[in-house]
This record gives sequence, structure tokens and C-alpha cells, in this order.
Amino acid sequence: MKRCLRGQRNPRNKCALQPGHSLMDWIRLGNSGKDLTGVGGRMRPVSPSELSLHNTQNDAWLAIRGRVYNITHYLPYHPGGPEELMRGAGMDATELFDKVHPWVNYDSLLAKCLVGPLSYDRPDADELFNTPLSRSDKLREPSKAQLVRKSMENLANCITPVRKKITAKSEENVKGSPPSKIMQSLIQSSDLPVSISRRAAASPAKTDKSKDTPAQLRFDWIQTSTKIIISIYTGHLTNPGGSAKLSNGTLTVEVATDGWLRIFRLDPEARLKDPLQLKMYSESGKIEVIALKSVCKVWKGCGDASFSDAIQITTPMKVECRVMDVSRVTHDTSLITLAPIPGPVIVPLGHHVRVHHKLSDSECIRSYTPIGDGWDNSSNEFSCLKLAVKRYESGSLSPYLTSLGLGDVITLSGSYGNFRLQQLKPVKILYLIAAGTGITPMLSLIRFALSRSNPRCERVHLIFFNKTEEDILFKTKLEEYVQQDDRLQVLHVLSNASSTWNGLKGRISLDILSKMIPKDLNTHFACLCGPTEFTHTGVDSLKKIGVKDNSIHAFIG
Repeated sequence: MKRCLRGQRNPRNKCALQPGHSLMDWIRLGNSGKDLTGVGGRMRPVSPSELSLHNTQNDAWLAIRGRVYNITHYLPYHPGGPEELMRGAGMDATELFDKVHPWVNYDSLLAKCLVGPLSYDRPDADELFNTPLSRSDKLREPSKAQLVRKSMENLANCITPVRKKITAKSEENVKGSPPSKIMQSLIQSSDLPVSISRRAAASPAKTDKSKDTPAQLRFDWIQTSTKIIISIYTGHLTNPGGSAKLSNGTLTVEVATDGWLRIFRLDPEARLKDPLQLKMYSESGKIEVIALKSVCKVWKGCGDASFSDAIQITTPMKVECRVMDVSRVTHDTSLITLAPIPGPVIVPLGHHVRVHHKLSDSECIRSYTPIGDGWDNSSNEFSCLKLAVKRYESGSLSPYLTSLGLGDVITLSGSYGNFRLQQLKPVKILYLIAAGTGITPMLSLIRFALSRSNPRCERVHLIFFNKTEEDILFKTKLEEYVQQDDRLQVLHVLSNASSTWNGLKGRISLDILSKMIPKDLNTHFACLCGPTEFTHTGVDSLKKIGVKDNSIHAFIG
């Protein structure tokens, strides 16, 4: 971070922020699901003595009006530079804050960084009077009631007031509300052409009160002069799927959770244009749609928005996809990048799609799990689906798929699968057991487990079975992730290893797995994927080791 010297500041004491550190970037980070509190997101009291320990740029807390915030992640986003903010680190910075910029809505800006209330513990006499003083000079010790009252006041300051309930008849239910005056002043003070909405809508009130119907959805939106970002919240670890498209000026987003489909429609204030981007944040369950504006302009509102009633999914959708890229992963496996023609599609973690291809009078169907982002060297600005396809020369479909060229069109359907991300909620140690292209569902699970903040995953073990070293998919990328995070351990097992191979040799068996997986499995979970015989052998071996049925998931296409 470039230092900001007093002589270099403008009259408003601002510094030039590094790219990617604007107010909008900070808001996006706060909504990403990352734990910015450093304590797992669970609010707890903080004593002044504990607060004083957090006074470095790598670990900085401060208190304002009885609330303690972890400002470590916010330092590079501070318009006045990190040095200015560090003046209040490790202490009650209320007086300093009021002198510099009392008008700033710090409560909204640092909401995701809140650790808890500042508590005033009853001090020992030795702490108060470490040098002899005359009776008249001694401080009057606060009463227990005063100390309790002060701590309760600080705790009350950390409780968010209950928001006004949004009903189906409320105008806010169908129209995006503009930013508050406080937020507008905050935006203007940061010199950014950005606006942010409050919670803009909820699902329509339902007449069917059946407990089987899914929870209501809500959405927020933010904008720049060039684009609008819609965030739809489905709930913690709901593992949603969905799609987005523009048709006749209307933005339509289909959201699928646990076999239910709901449709979000937005008639925007002004015209939007393709391409759309679609992202899913697994831990928070947020779906994010990024749409470009046809004309660069800051809107007063997002337009008219609504959610449909929830309907049960009976038939997975089919979609035509255009081939955007075909690249080689190993000597016999290709990575095919596909862009759904109507608009981007999200496949839930651990779920798969089916590829359809007509052969003479019959239809050939095969299942593939998209690998997710971060496992190849290309960006995913068009929210593409990436399928790893192993070529079998005598196969019915793989020779056709691996010979596809740019611009070719194929048909997918889906998504399919019964994997529930909620199963991993209490899991601290995750075992992923894969063979060959069975690695594909594990790749997304690795990224999810390592990025999860609450609770934090302690260890991820990947046990990867292949024939030869040349058959190992994404070997270089796996090594990079191991270097980046020591919680990930990768163990390769080869059945037809060369004489130079120094690793484990063999096939999946009780003997091999029992050496790697301990019997204390209260917070462990195991996932398997590979050929049918491999999967059944693995499940049987895990049960013999002592892994319970509800701690095992087998991916079977």
C-alpha cells in the first residue's frame, strides 16, 4: 500500500486508493460471506485490556461509542490511508473519530466488522492504584451497578433495531428503494458514482402455509454508472442453482433450491444489455447477477421487481450451449468451456449436468460435473460451464465431445444430484476420495471448504487414485492450492506407477483407507466419486473403519 504523506493529501485529507479498493469493492467484500470480524462472526464482549492487544496493521481493532470493530480488512479501503485509521487501533477511538469525521455513518460502513460491545470489567485495586496515594487523591471506585449498566449500554448499542416488515402490498416490495441520505453523503464523500439500496423486496405473501414450502427470498441492488448488480439471498448453505436472461427488456432470474423454483423479474428503470454475469456464493447462499447498462447513467431506482410463488421442479430444464474453448488437461482429457445461449447458468456444488447427443435413431446421454472457477488459467467473465471430458476411443459420446470446435452447439440438461451443502455445516475435517474424472465434484468442494469462515474447516484431505502419473488431472493447480493453504493435503495413489514413482501404489481398499482415516470421526465427513465399483468399495471400506452412514456422500451420476 502506497503511503499517504500529509503534503500529498488533498484538502479533504484523502489518499489515492489502490485499484480494487473503492467503496463499492468494500461493500462487495462485506457481502461475499467472508468473516471480517476475525472471531467467526459471533458477537462477544471485549474488555479494554483485550482491545489493547489488537494494535498492529495485521490485527487492528478499535472501539467507537461502545462498539468494537475489527478494522484489519478495512485499512486498505480507508480514504484517509491506513496510518490515519491506525491512530485509533487498540483503544476507544470515539473522541478521535468525532474530531476527524463525525458525520460518517461508521455503523453501516463497518457493520460486517463488528466484534461486540466494549465491556468495562471491574478492575483490581492493584490496577487502579499501582503507586501509593493519599486518601483524598484516590479515585472513587465505580460501583458494581455502574459497571454493569455501562456494559449493558454498550451491548444495547450492538443490537440492530428491528426493520419495518415489508408486506406484499408495500410499494417497497415491487420497487427498489433509493439510498438513504446518510449513505448518499457517504458515497459522495468517496467520489464514486455508486448507489446502494436497502433491502428492496421480499417474496409475495403466500396463502399456502405448508411447512414444505421454501423460505422467502429477498434481494438488494447496487449500481455504478455502467452496470447494476442484483443480489438474491436464498439462505445460509442452501446451495442454490439458477439461470439469468434478458428478454424484451426484462431481466429474469430463475432460482432453484431444494427442488423448488422461484422466478425473479425486473423491469429495469432503463435498458440493460448482454452479456450477463452470474455468480453464486456458496456459504451465504447469495446469487449475484451483473448486468450492463446500455447508457452510462446513475439510476434513481432499479425498476419494478417481483418474485413468483414457489413451484416444485418436476423436469430439469434443457439449454443449448455454445463451445467457447477446448483445451487439453492431460493426454486423454479435455476441458470444454460452454456458454449457455439464453444466458448464464449456475449449477449447485456437487450437482451435475447431462449432455445430450443424437446418434442415428437414439439419443446418447452422459453426466458431467462442472469444475467451477479457479482450476484453469482462463477467466470466467461470461459465467461459462467447464466440463472435463475423458476421451474413450470406443466411447459413444466422448470422441464427439473432445472433437468439438469453437462455435459448435450442444444440448445440456440439469441440474441433477442430491448433495446438500448443509451436511458440511458441522464438519471440521473433510475427506475427498476420488478416481480419475471423479475429481470434478471435489474441486468445487475444496474451494468451498478452504474459503468457509463459520465454522472454519480445519483440514481437507484429498485422496486421489489414478493409473499413472500422466493421468492425474489438475495436478499443477492442486499443488498451487497446497502451497497457498496448508490445511489442504493431497495424497496420490497410482495403480500402474512407473519405477520412478515414490508415492503410494495400489487400488482403493480397506487397507489403504484405514491408514489414512482415523477412527475418531465425530467431526469428519467423507465424499467419494469415481467408477461404480470404486465408489462401492470405498463406501464399504469407510463403514468398516467406523464412518457412519450420515457422514458419507457418494456422487453417482
